[in-house]
Amino acid sequence: MKVVAVETVRVPQHPEYVWVLVETDEGLVGTGETMPRVGPVERVVHDVLAPLLVGADPAPEPFWQRAFQALAYHGYAGAELRALSAVDIALWDVLGQAAGLPVHRLLGGPCRDRVPVYNTCVSHGAIRDHERFLGTAAGPDGAGALARELVDEGFSAMKIWPFDNHSVASGGQRITNEQLAQACRSLAAIRDSVGDAIEIALEGHSCWNLPSAVRIARALEEFRPLWLEDLLPAGDPGAWAELRRSTTTPICGSERLFTRYGLAPFLDAHALDIVKQDLCWTGGFTEFAKLAALAAARELPVAPHNCHGPVGAMATLHASAAIPNLYLMESVRAFSRGFHADLVDTPPVIDAGFAIVPERPGLGLRLRDDVLAVAARVRTDQTTTTGWAAGDPWAGQLGDRV
Repeated sequence: MKVVAVETVRVPQHPEYVWVLVETDEGLVGTGETMPRVGPVERVVHDVLAPLLVGADPAPEPFWQRAFQALAYHGYAGAELRALSAVDIALWDVLGQAAGLPVHRLLGGPCRDRVPVYNTCVSHGAIRDHERFLGTAAGPDGAGALARELVDEGFSAMKIWPFDNHSVASGGQRITNEQLAQACRSLAAIRDSVGDAIEIALEGHSCWNLPSAVRIARALEEFRPLWLEDLLPAGDPGAWAELRRSTTTPICGSERLFTRYGLAPFLDAHALDIVKQDLCWTGGFTEFAKLAALAAARELPVAPHNCHGPVGAMATLHASAAIPNLYLMESVRAFSRGFHADLVDTPPVIDAGFAIVPERPGLGLRLRDDVLAVAARVRTDQTTTTGWAAGDPWAGQLGDRV
């Protein structure tokens, strides 16, 4: 079996996503996904990755190594790696279809038939969870009512980020007592409403410096958070280790640490309690499995980042089912109940706080025909060999062009 074409798909209703289709000479088509800032991602797919893949066996590991060598020549941890992630996901989908097995069985088999999920309180369409946890929704429908609703739906945890807006004035360099008190009202409302019936994960979006992060961590301890995620930029592992020493709350991070080369220094520094990685950003299934094993070697659990469309969410579900050291998988009910079904034939199923592990071959879904009919599609069906993937990058035809 050989790859005959690689195609990118974009739809105007969801400009933040790009899907990658890998087609083989046996008629199988694998689907991958990544986001955001997809213009550069699409360029990398067609300028670098597709020419290396067309004509080759759709084997993820050898392709990943060739592709990473080509991408890393100019730095890899951005659009380049998101592009590689989407192609890798599509390749695993092809293999699963060819074998008649779901991807999680190719990864070693499911460690569970249901994956526990938490709800990240993003707003989309009719579901306005973001405004509700901030207390800006109309009427009394705030954080406490949101927590009660999530408990009634079977969720065991929710993620909120009430501190982010307070970082703007100082650039994250200082947080005041008044700002601390205001942000903590969301957590107090949740605890007053449901007690410990739901866990509260705190997202920081890398907004703060170390002294501010320490103040936030200590102010939150009375609310017993599930974790503190990305309070700091994903730069200095020593700063993360200092934050970890300063609080009793577990430290979680980070989807901003790309590949084993980004994660390993944080593990070496004992800077994390819970490892968070994003399958659609860090290299697809091929690299994610290695990262989960690295975490397991340190007796650390993995909580996959997953604020994606339906293909990325399904890929994350397969990976979460297959790793033994899963903690919780992220989900966004505003997405899973919103646009996911508009894009694919069989979206992931979430019920009573769990995602159901699928048994269909490959990823177990495909983009809908009506979506493909209106999509912008770019196809590459030619192969080239460049020095970026092997040997001297300045030799031969490439060197003549530069």
